[in-house]
Amino acid sequence: MKKALRRCIFAVSFVTSLSATASVWEDSETWSPAWEQKYSEWISQSFNEDFFMVGKYQGIPTDCADAVYMSRAIFAYENKLPFVIKDPTGGSAKLTNKMSRFDSEADEFKRVRKFLLFLADVASTKSLPNDSYPVSIKRDYVRPGAIWSRPRITKDNVFRRIFGGTVQEDPGHAELVKDVSDTGAVFLIGSTVPQAVRKLISTSSLVFMPVEQSTGLRAWMAPEQYSLKKEELPGYSLEQFSMGKPEENFSSDNVGRNTQRNITDWTREVQGRLALRSESKEENLNRQAQNVCNLVNARVEAVTKGNNYRKKLDGDCMDRDAYDAFSTPSRDKRIKATLSDMVDSGGGFGFSSAQRAKKLKSYLDKCADIEYAPGKKISLYEYSLKALANDVSSNPNDSLEARWGMAEPGSNKCPRYE
Repeated sequence: MKKALRRCIFAVSFVTSLSATASVWEDSETWSPAWEQKYSEWISQSFNEDFFMVGKYQGIPTDCADAVYMSRAIFAYENKLPFVIKDPTGGSAKLTNKMSRFDSEADEFKRVRKFLLFLADVASTKSLPNDSYPVSIKRDYVRPGAIWSRPRITKDNVFRRIFGGTVQEDPGHAELVKDVSDTGAVFLIGSTVPQAVRKLISTSSLVFMPVEQSTGLRAWMAPEQYSLKKEELPGYSLEQFSMGKPEENFSSDNVGRNTQRNITDWTREVQGRLALRSESKEENLNRQAQNVCNLVNARVEAVTKGNNYRKKLDGDCMDRDAYDAFSTPSRDKRIKATLSDMVDSGGGFGFSSAQRAKKLKSYLDKCADIEYAPGKKISLYEYSLKALANDVSSNPNDSLEARWGMAEPGSNKCPRYE
């Protein structure tokens, strides 16, 4: 009897010691080209706009980098694959599914959710270049699951340090490739700032051109690839950083034309390299109109949260952190850039983009009216004209009506941190 009791105590102690050193999850598979293909298919078929709104992962807040990292971690967990990234806090250490930080939680899935939230706290667009690499612009590598990213860039220099002034930053952003159409259009899916529980946003609008090697279209690094040279990685290429120059034409009509890289030619070249067939003008305009529709609808959440916070301040100005969280300059720039591409593709005559956009009304009217506040709506066409005319405010200290171009911004004397 005493021997049986000792065995029981030993068994309980053994199980307890195992749970005390539990990994986030145990991996039994290894990343391979076949698993990368399955990850790509999973992004295309299962990682949809409502991924964090319904199902087992509902309620998890994300910003843009969070959604990108979490997609990889969740797929790894669901398929018992390892998850490894460089420690974003610095050094040569790695963050993996083997970490024991959450040992106190006996339930595996609860450990996973805690791990995802921890990942969101430490990882960002700045850390993505450490866990990915730029790829050749071919369908083998620019496929669902690939990353489209630009780290946050701080514009500081010696003159600002000496004479003072605001340190400027280009905000970072990251999304995942959701699909590549047969016409070569790259469809993206991702979240945005500030971090919140939200539907993911879909678009095919590429509004920045990769300049530095930390940006652009990128592939994930598998665990065993961190020790390899970049040149040894599958599909590694720097070609996207030299693409985007206008086609050479030495006719007399082209003398003096700017031959520098530009986003319009870069996007056109990317689409051309990925295309299996040409995109018609009608297809292009419908796709761009849907982009604008998705982006403006996503803007509602950001502006509403900013307006609610502004009202809580009761006339006081937002500080830098709040301004950064609730302002929308990058979002508004992306919408305007997409509209400008639409105008260039199919707009009519006029002295301004807003005048030329009138020919696009039939495409923009396919989007349902935008409800920017309870009982208040604006058509996408009307909003587009206001955006192109610079009548829409990105400043979160302005009124709700000014944010949507329905009123003048007013004369608030709050500082701008853009």
